[in-house]
Amino acid sequence: MQLLINIPDSLANKIIQILNVFKSDGLEIVRKIDRSEESLPKYSDEYIEKNWKELIMTIKSDTDYHKSEQYQLDRGEYLMEKYK
Repeated sequence: MQLLINIPDSLANKIIQILNVFKSDGLEIVRKIDRSEESLPKYSDEYIEKNWKELIMTIKSDTDYHKSEQYQLDRGEYLMEKYK
């Protein structure tokens, strides 16, 4: 069974310490990266047109996420919504 819990950053370490006690019983802790629109920086069209080269150079691929089970679940959800 999988359970997704949104935990504020201020409590995350305490909750993870509590959950680590159950790792020996088979509990697996997987961090989901927040990729919501709110967490992304906002750039104006003018800024993008002027600084597009620098913006592209700062982009890097999150290979750990793309290799994770969470990525497979997120991709599956996306494709199910897309092809309804």
